Amino acid sequence: MPAMSVTEIATLRGTFPCQAIAGLIGIDAIVSDPPIVADQIQPASLDLTLSAEAWQVPGSILPLRSEGVRDLLKQVGRRKLDLSEPTLLDRDKVYLIRLQQRLNLPKDVGAYTNSKSSVGRIDLATRTLCDHNPRYDKMPAGYCGELWVEVIPRSFDVIVQAGVSLNQAIFYANRELCSDRDLAPFGPLLYERGGGPLVKDPAWQESGVFLSLNLDQDRIGWVAKKTYEPVDLTRIGELEPREFFDPIERPRKPMLWLEHGRFYIFSTWEFIRVPPWFAVEMVPYDTSMGEFRAHYAGFFDPGFGHGEAGDEQGTPAVLEVRGFEDDLIIRHRQPICRMVYERLAAKPERLYHGGIGSHYAQQRGPALSKYFRQD
Repeated sequence: MPAMSVTEIATLRGTFPCQAIAGLIGIDAIVSDPPIVADQIQPASLDLTLSAEAWQVPGSILPLRSEGVRDLLKQVGRRKLDLSEPTLLDRDKVYLIRLQQRLNLPKDVGAYTNSKSSVGRIDLATRTLCDHNPRYDKMPAGYCGELWVEVIPRSFDVIVQAGVSLNQAIFYANRELCSDRDLAPFGPLLYERGGGPLVKDPAWQESGVFLSLNLDQDRIGWVAKKTYEPVDLTRIGELEPREFFDPIERPRKPMLWLEHGRFYIFSTWEFIRVPPWFAVEMVPYDTSMGEFRAHYAGFFDPGFGHGEAGDEQGTPAVLEVRGFEDDLIIRHRQPICRMVYERLAAKPERLYHGGIGSHYAQQRGPALSKYFRQD
């Protein structure tokens, strides 16, 4: 992939495509030990990887402006772990793990991070920390320093090792979130299952598009089971799904009762399309839609549901859902999340589609994580 020069990067405005990310690596604005490999660079994001240095801590904590993450560890680090070998992380414990990447960003370039979709689908929560910044998942423009990730297994024990990727970084200069007017020239963004285009519901005035639950398919979702078996993140496509999840078949009525504290996987009724000039972040929680959280992994690369040649009519999004406080009833076509489009600074050299090995490009329902054998 051709990488942008430092002069070209300096002129960019918007979210960076893959060739700009390669350019940041080329000028040592992103450095890594071991070096970054090509497969880590996605169409508009970079897969971050775990180092061998990890700590168990008593709870979530953020640095103050006067502190680095290592200052926190001197205060609250309980047990040091060595991830050079496969290591078990216990359910409901909190860990801080240094990432193999560090940043030396230009003064106008910032970054944010999201969990990878495969991680969200096993109910593994991740949030990135950086020095002197009391915010999760946000690296300010010009940041120079280490990156750490907070890891909390929720439903399952997990096995990790140095080199495993749990989250991804998105880089930008003057990030631009798009209005409906910005998106209008790019044609339909939503399709129904049969392929017909959908128009935005006029009841929703915010920018972006809303997606709703699909409870009208043979298998509407999955619910996590209690199990002592760990999810081994060093193995792809080997785990038996029913050791960890129970399938949920189509309900007799178009509604479903969710138990407080349990983890569910569903999919959207709408098929969403991300044209090449855009990426999408899913807004994970909105109290106006009910007391639950939808989707821990919230980034969709350009080309999702679009295809390399623009011949795809959308792909459903998979939702990770957990009730916050109470049991609740969800209904077919209930709005559950908002998709916010952001403009890319340039068209990416590669798009998200099945031809580049994208795991979820062809999903048509509530697909489990890539760590499981597919039905």
